[in-house]
Amino acid sequence: MSAGGRTLQTAVVVLRVLRHLAVTPEGLSTADVAALTGKSLSTATYLLNSLCQEGFAVRDPDGRYRLPEPTDRSQPSGGAALEDAVVELYLRTNERAYLATADGPQITIQDSKGRQGLPYVPGLSPDVQGAAHSLAVGKALLAHVDPDHLDAYCDAYGLSEFTPRTAKDRTQLEAELAAIRGTGMATDIEEFTEGFCCIAAPVFDAKGAPMGALALSTTRLRFELHGDRLLDAVREIATQTGHPGQLQPHLRAVR
Repeated sequence: MSAGGRTLQTAVVVLRVLRHLAVTPEGLSTADVAALTGKSLSTATYLLNSLCQEGFAVRDPDGRYRLPEPTDRSQPSGGAALEDAVVELYLRTNERAYLATADGPQITIQDSKGRQGLPYVPGLSPDVQGAAHSLAVGKALLAHVDPDHLDAYCDAYGLSEFTPRTAKDRTQLEAELAAIRGTGMATDIEEFTEGFCCIAAPVFDAKGAPMGALALSTTRLRFELHGDRLLDAVREIATQTGHPGQLQPHLRAVR
């Protein structure tokens, strides 16, 4: 196509942002992206979140965005199996599927799979930071971190109330995490964003330590209609992916 031919404006904007990220190793802020694209801050945030979700950018703790380094794309131990499990979960449920890992109190969404048109959870970014206690995938991992790491999470982020359903204090959160350790499953029902629900399960290695968590997100309506089937899918794929026997003691009803 010639320079004077038709263009897809959204693609032009995305490519412009990627080009600036490539020559700005210190990263760009949301305000930087809004200025260089001529878009609003909310549009710039949506664009950057989309790039992060698809693996074309990462968000640093200071809130700036940059291109991922090779180490940002690396998977944890058992990564190939985990990556395959995310794809299997999406194909089996037709819901957006996720893989998250924990590094102490820091929880990161490493991968996401879903067809175009499947809704993203509004406001969800790869760097979960202080939202882990309100997300199924975050709670699935927080339930198995060292107590010192849970203390560090609470000290660093507090327990922000994202919706009226979010755990409001440490006692409530610890009760939820204990239940997750008992069932092997985690859910959030409009705890992070109203209208969206998530289901998650940890995946354990041969030593019984979680090497990640698999999750899916869906609308409240679809959760109400198909929740049991979706729970079964997450449970079974996490069990098949993890080391044999690690999840078996926990496979009790969670609803």
